[in-house]
Amino acid sequence: MTELSELSPPEWAVPSLPRRAAVEEHSIPIRQQWWHEAITRRGLPGTPPATSSLTRADVWAPAEDVFTLLWRTLAWGSGRFLRQNSKRLDSIEADTAGAKDLLTEAAEESRRDPERAYALLRPGGRNAIRALGPSFFTKFLYFAGGGAPGHPCLILDRVVATALRERCDWESLHRSGPWPPETYRRYCDLLARWAKEHHCAADQLERTLFAGERKAAP
Repeated sequence: MTELSELSPPEWAVPSLPRRAAVEEHSIPIRQQWWHEAITRRGLPGTPPATSSLTRADVWAPAEDVFTLLWRTLAWGSGRFLRQNSKRLDSIEADTAGAKDLLTEAAEESRRDPERAYALLRPGGRNAIRALGPSFFTKFLYFAGGGAPGHPCLILDRVVATALRERCDWESLHRSGPWPPETYRRYCDLLARWAKEHHCAADQLERTLFAGERKAAP
């Protein structure tokens, strides 16, 4: 495995914008009507997104239940593309009580132990909720922190992983996953260290890694 203690972020990945502008106000257009109809038709709990776009701050805003947080997360993560969301909703419909317990435990664990939180949603190398893989459930673990700058869980997807591998020299990191829980913990620890060294929040670094060199430039 790549020795992460020797890695540093490239200059373009060091955040130059305030967290509010780069992270909190990061807005994604969503398929609001689809989410309302799909969730309502299945009789699933929680409140579907009620706007045509969501910022990160909208997603992590306090929710009355874990499903409202999940619907916001999935809608924000999917944007205008529905991808595998019908399969995800069908899986939750098949065992709503089990999904609630699992998501609640994972959300609670996300505030203290990224590796265990990740392992809960991908036990034994499989997705605990069908079609809800790491690129999406790490978004849920991130947003479960309510926007706290020091929240230990971060989003890890193919775009971020590719940037870390190809531009930051994490040569052992698979570009598209799925990644084992230990790798997720190492990722979160790495960005937490970089954040401390560069006096920013770790999710600001995740955002610049996702945006890429051209978009990250001031």
